Amino acid sequence: MRQHFTAPLLLSIALSALVGCASPTGNEKSASAQAGEPTDNAATRTSTALKEAPEQREMPIPESSVLPLLKAEFALRARDFELGSSLLTEQAMLLNDPALTRRALRLAEFISDEQRAAALSLRLAELDPNDGAAAAAASGWLARSGQPLRALEYAEYALALGVSVNVAGNLGSFSQFDDNTQRAVAAAIESLSSRWPNDDEIAIAATLLARLKQDWQLAESLILPVLQRSPGDVRSIMLWTQLQIDQSVEDPLERLVEAVTEYPENTELRLQYARLLGAEGDYSGAQAQFAILLALDPDNPDMLSTAALLDFELERYDAALAKFLHLIALEARLDEAFYYVGRIRAAEDRYPEAVEAFASVRPSREFRDAKVRAAQILIDTAFASDIRHFFQAQRRTYPSAAEQLFLLEAESLRDWEGESLAAYDRGLSAFPQSFSLLYGRAMIHESEDSLQAMEHDLRSILAQDPNHAATLNALGYSLTNRTQRYEEAAVLIERALALSPGDPAIMDSLGWVYYKLGQYVQSESLLREAHAAFPDPEVAAHLGEVLWAQGREVEAKDVWQDGLNRVNDHPIILEAIDRLGAALP
Repeated sequence: MRQHFTAPLLLSIALSALVGCASPTGNEKSASAQAGEPTDNAATRTSTALKEAPEQREMPIPESSVLPLLKAEFALRARDFELGSSLLTEQAMLLNDPALTRRALRLAEFISDEQRAAALSLRLAELDPNDGAAAAAASGWLARSGQPLRALEYAEYALALGVSVNVAGNLGSFSQFDDNTQRAVAAAIESLSSRWPNDDEIAIAATLLARLKQDWQLAESLILPVLQRSPGDVRSIMLWTQLQIDQSVEDPLERLVEAVTEYPENTELRLQYARLLGAEGDYSGAQAQFAILLALDPDNPDMLSTAALLDFELERYDAALAKFLHLIALEARLDEAFYYVGRIRAAEDRYPEAVEAFASVRPSREFRDAKVRAAQILIDTAFASDIRHFFQAQRRTYPSAAEQLFLLEAESLRDWEGESLAAYDRGLSAFPQSFSLLYGRAMIHESEDSLQAMEHDLRSILAQDPNHAATLNALGYSLTNRTQRYEEAAVLIERALALSPGDPAIMDSLGWVYYKLGQYVQSESLLREAHAAFPDPEVAAHLGEVLWAQGREVEAKDVWQDGLNRVNDHPIILEAIDRLGAALP
């Protein structure tokens, strides 16, 4: 009994900050912010709106919720935000406590858990139907999760409560909606526009909708009032400008230029202007605007990056290098900056510096190409041992990308006998079930005529995934070319085609094995379809041989000639011509 009476008392201080037993104030911070984390920019507007929501009455904590909430508190203090979010979300769905739900929503937004955030925003709107910020949050998350019609319903609730909503967010995937959904979304936005004609967010959405329908006159009539109410609004100015470009007017940038002149320190507006000039091919104009932007804000990473990329594309490498090095000094956009520093140093033949820069690129969009470029420099200037050491060091630095780095190492060592196979062996020691490594090693075995080893690796993939279409096709094609196990090969390739219908590479393989089986009609049909979809010289070689075998020599020569016109010394076509004694004119 003592525990029942004292547990809430002992926990009241610890839980008050977590659950929101005390009514929230305007200065209240999210659980993540209390733990010392910065506010997530993507959730700032929603969180701010939620902080301003009406105060809630203090809610008692059910005994069954005390332990989960205490665990959530300790998880957040230990910076285990995933566990804390999971526990808070679970309790928010059980307890009718808007304050708790708000906190859970902020945390879900902070860790970018869209599924939880969407569910919590809906829960909050359900718990407090008079909270416009909650309805706006629900609308935003529904829009981002691809539910535009429900999002627009909640947008209407928020607007009725006096809270504006980014209605245009529902049009991001408009072209991918089916016809019925497009009509329903359009009708909903048009209805909102008629009810709230002076809401800028709705007007921008209605303008975008009119633009999608190419109703230029309606689009202009909708956006002009926004420009009059908010003459410096970047989105409306850019939307107007895009409408002028759409219609090929004589001076589409006129209003944009006027706005930049009128608001010279509006960096966002000038940045959009600079980017648009670059997109329109006015590179000198774009550079001039970036010079102004960087004078206003010399340490702005977005501006530095865009200006550096423009310099790089214009082959103004010294200017680009200075900006990329500045980004590195700022510790901003590091992967992009190191990648382009590497490319510039490589162009200057400063190879060690280029390799060092490429080595500094972390797992990112630029990661793979950076390592490939570094390896290519080493292939051209160093030895196999240098390539091995480079990739060993990279795996130590970036262990999460180790499997990919083994693949890149093996590909880079193809020019050294035995080295590529050894790299695959090392990779498979670390990742024995890797499909990519097994497949790559199988192709090395095939090139070295080690057919048994090749088949072993491919069947190791199929043992894990019997429906791996690429492997089924590769094994069947290799058996067709390297053995006389044609019936077995046909079964494998037929399964592959059933799994990937219409794939021209698989149709080529199946057509080829049917040819080997003497099934010329089926073979020709498949090869013609494959050649029409993918006129590759290897497909042309196969189709030509099938036609030749049927006595249609003129057609065969035409197909081969077409393939040679694409690749004038294609070895498979030339081998077939030589083997069959089919001299071309």
